[in-house]
Amino acid sequence: MKSSPSDRPPTRRTRIVCISDTHNCTIKLPKGDVLIHAGDLTNQGSLSELTKAIQWLEKADFEAKVVIAGNHDKALNPAPSSESSQHQALSPESCHFHNQSLPNPKECLSLFATHGPSITYLRHESAEIKLTQPKGPRTKFKVFGSPGTPGLGEKWAFGYERDVNDPNRARYPHQENGGGRAVATEMKSGSQSNPEKETGRSDPQSHFSPISNSISAKEIWSSIPPDTDIIVTHTPPYGHCDLGVVRGSDGSDDGGSPSKTGVTGGEEAETRTETDRHLGCQSLLQRLSVVRPRLHVCGHVHRARGAERVRWSPVSSPSASVSMGMEDDGEIGWIESTTEKWTDPSPDPKSGKISLVDLTGRGRGEGSGKLDWVDVDTVIGKSTGGREGRKETCVVNCAILASNYPHVGGKRFHKPVVVDLELPVCEESQDC
Repeated sequence: MKSSPSDRPPTRRTRIVCISDTHNCTIKLPKGDVLIHAGDLTNQGSLSELTKAIQWLEKADFEAKVVIAGNHDKALNPAPSSESSQHQALSPESCHFHNQSLPNPKECLSLFATHGPSITYLRHESAEIKLTQPKGPRTKFKVFGSPGTPGLGEKWAFGYERDVNDPNRARYPHQENGGGRAVATEMKSGSQSNPEKETGRSDPQSHFSPISNSISAKEIWSSIPPDTDIIVTHTPPYGHCDLGVVRGSDGSDDGGSPSKTGVTGGEEAETRTETDRHLGCQSLLQRLSVVRPRLHVCGHVHRARGAERVRWSPVSSPSASVSMGMEDDGEIGWIESTTEKWTDPSPDPKSGKISLVDLTGRGRGEGSGKLDWVDVDTVIGKSTGGREGRKETCVVNCAILASNYPHVGGKRFHKPVVVDLELPVCEESQDC
């Protein structure tokens, strides 16, 4: 059943400021309605680093702030044991990070309540955000956030093993050694929200425990609800905003010994080499093809900062979907028909202009067409299970730090990525 424009629920432009991989840097943020941080708030995962990052985010002037952790934020990654004996159950490698003892994860998680009450911190879980300020857009959206990052091992936080169909599983088997853990949690109905936000998050004092390697990456990402509007993960999906150089066992791009031949935005840029690889997660891409959210915000691979508009097409038959690896627990994923790379209208980090991705169709710049997306279930008033109107997803890698350790020539930075997106209007009858 097709919908006419008059059947569609009203939407309104909402400005989302996207950042990731700030690694202790407190940058100036452009104005917006929603702030999303896609992980790696810290560098060494210490209590002092985390406190500083949360205090900085709390002071930021946004109606809503959605934050997840990254592989560097190990202090937020609790042990797989009971709360009373967390550290005793951890291996020596898990108790230390960058040769420093880790603080108690429960104490670190409590920082969001004491220093960041306006922050919605997601640990592989969902929330419904309602923007209610009279001068704001008064819109709503469902967001899923997860810190999970593949191929890390116990040295890093929130790691899990890649599935066997992931191209990087066979290419870099050494990354899967060392007891990598999977990230998953059972959704709870409890709410930890302020009066202006309604969430489906779990109890803030409950611990998000790593799970054994017997949990597959496919199972981890299959928990993303099908009605999600925005997905926030630290890892990119495979093949989108994920091109970097492999190093060691952390699976991220390497900034050591860079070759500099070009200039981008007034700064010397590290050139790519023949060792560049797509470092994202194949299983996450598979789930993305099923859910097809409006927006997917990620980070982790510093050099891959940018945006891509992925257009989806239904497969010809269920058997074709299975053969292409796009079936997810019986749900049929669509295939990618085209991908349009975003050109930053203001790449110079010294410029005061914002780096805008306009998905509303109101802009004049290249790639500013309206996102081809409508929630069919909402339009026709009943569940179809097909989500036929979700034909496009914008993937944004918003890594702020442009360089990697040891930062040859000094640290370099990207600008935040600002996304203008049409979101459903939150009606007064819906307790907005």
